[in-house]
Amino acid sequence: MSKIMLNCENATLLITKSEFEELGCASKMKLKMHLAGCRFCRNFSEQSNAISRHVVDIKTINPQKLRVHLSEEQKSRLSKTIKKRVAEN
Repeated sequence: MSKIMLNCENATLLITKSEFEELGCASKMKLKMHLAGCRFCRNFSEQSNAISRHVVDIKTINPQKLRVHLSEEQKSRLSKTIKKRVAEN
């Protein structure tokens, strides 16, 4: 039975591997069977795919568009919050 069914550890390895290369037929089938019955690994697969898509998106964005500009009010509030948190510790 262990030759047919994957445990979560092996399933997550295959999910990650599938992000970089095509899985063989047997691996694909085992993974599909596991995902059909394991919501945790389905969630992991969805999250892994989303992260991969976002990484690709980030690579195509102009770095100038990634810069964040805070208003003076935002800077002041952020500074006060940081000072408060530092003082609490």
